[in-house]
Amino acid sequence: MLKKIIKSKNGEGYVDMCVGVIVFVMILVIAINIFSFITLRIEMDRIADELLEAATYNGCFSGEFYRRDNDFTMDYFYYDINYGADEYFNSAYKRVQLGHVMWVEISVTTDIKGLGVFKIPVTLTVKRSGLSQRYWK
Repeated sequence: MLKKIIKSKNGEGYVDMCVGVIVFVMILVIAINIFSFITLRIEMDRIADELLEAATYNGCFSGEFYRRDNDFTMDYFYYDINYGADEYFNSAYKRVQLGHVMWVEISVTTDIKGLGVFKIPVTLTVKRSGLSQRYWK
């Protein structure tokens, strides 16, 4: 009787279907994570471009740059920001002379979702650079 149960293939289709569903759900979770990372990266690109535009137009990291940074933090999400220039005209005011390079780097740490109790942190980083458009006397 035990040989009959072992050789029986009655439950084989059920097991195949369960394995297929599990694989489909895992692929769906991976696709949703990739889509959310792409969306987050597009938003980070936009924020970095806007911040760099404010900094290069004014030729410094103050005033409008900090206002836009505050607005984006309130409207979107919290992000770490790092900014600077290759050479400052006046380092006390963080002014950058016309034609010198300025850069803005934004990073966000998030988790891969859908894995239950496991949390895998992922850090996305965007860096943009541009030239100062302001001449300081």
